[in-house]
Amino acid sequence: MDKFIRVLVDFSAKVLYNVVTRHISHDKAFQHVLREYRKASTVVPLKALYWISHDIVADYYTIKYVDKLIYGGKGGTSFKRMARLWLVFRGLESEHLQEFIDNVERLRRRLLRSMPSKYSSLEEILDTIDDPVERLAVELSYPTWLVRTLVGLVGLEATRDLLTALNEEKWWIRVNTLKTDVDSIAERLLDKGVVVRRDTDLDYMLEVLDFNEPLHHLEELWRGEIVFQDKASAMVVEALEPEPGDIILDMTAAPGIKDTLIMQLTDNNAHIIAVDVSRERLRRTRNVLKMYGADPSKIELVHADSTHFKVSKRIDKILLDAPCTSSGAIGKDPAIKLHLNDPSWIEKFPHLQSKLLENALMQPGHYSIVYAVCSILHFEGEEQIIRILNKASLVLPRIPGTEGYSVYSGISRYVRRFFPHLHRTQGFFIAKLLKH
Repeated sequence: MDKFIRVLVDFSAKVLYNVVTRHISHDKAFQHVLREYRKASTVVPLKALYWISHDIVADYYTIKYVDKLIYGGKGGTSFKRMARLWLVFRGLESEHLQEFIDNVERLRRRLLRSMPSKYSSLEEILDTIDDPVERLAVELSYPTWLVRTLVGLVGLEATRDLLTALNEEKWWIRVNTLKTDVDSIAERLLDKGVVVRRDTDLDYMLEVLDFNEPLHHLEELWRGEIVFQDKASAMVVEALEPEPGDIILDMTAAPGIKDTLIMQLTDNNAHIIAVDVSRERLRRTRNVLKMYGADPSKIELVHADSTHFKVSKRIDKILLDAPCTSSGAIGKDPAIKLHLNDPSWIEKFPHLQSKLLENALMQPGHYSIVYAVCSILHFEGEEQIIRILNKASLVLPRIPGTEGYSVYSGISRYVRRFFPHLHRTQGFFIAKLLKH
């Protein structure tokens, strides 16, 4: 095996190992391995290292199935073998390997000759799977339980469309109108090779259609003129309908992006009680608020656990963007797919969401609550709302989107979901409540 392939396999295998064993994002795993294996980028271009390791993580379930079919699970999980198998069955398709296609082809021929089971393409392997749900799970690389759950909610074809779109990263830019205007930003971005389209629902949102250089290098970002925020995330704040003079409790404030949008929409004339359980995240939130021009005199940063925290003043609105599986953000981080196969990791979120919702309904006075999760899972969305309907009334949020899952016919028309295949956003669930 030539040096290029050996380094690429070793590096990608280490990234995959870190994602699986340390339960971290692909980006964190990549940075960790890069620090330990600095010489890798002298052999393989950094961009190729990043995207190939990213795609191997994204295709984990596909390659795991291939590995089991060909090698019968012998020797347990071999991350290096999985990386090599990805190169054999996916490598020729990768745009990031086209200039190294001869290296990949040599590896492919060598491994295909040595494999105990003779399959030359992924399509041949998929044809061995009779169960349409399992086939879809292997083809698009998702846990089978997740695919089966979604098929039960929306059907096979809609699940295919949803999960195909969820595999793709979506980029949205929010223009910070506290510092600049949309037209000038759109023109400046175009000059820098960033092609954007103005959103028809939110005039301050730009959908990124194409770009040449990494978006995080844009000076407009570091000047606080633009924010990378998904449109569906902005819709959470739009559902809250913040107005000047409102006193708003944000129960899970960090990293503060939604609070900066509240201040943008109210021209810095709302008052926010921003609570978070992490002192370090609150410190970063303070920096984010400052960078985006939010008036610090109008925002109280509170270090507390929002499952128990009680306000001592009248509030008008509560924002609860609850911790969740982030199953709606898989395009942003493919490692989420792997975390979704850990029942103990999944089960902690509905319990925490329930506690946060219960405490949101125990604050003094009368107020509205917007509950949201970046999730496509029913037990983080509709089922959480059903549990508390004896304590609150559902109000239809004045935002676009689709109705909730139709199997929850009692509430589906009063809640909103955003999906990547329908709205070109992350997957989000949003509900608005009035406390009794």
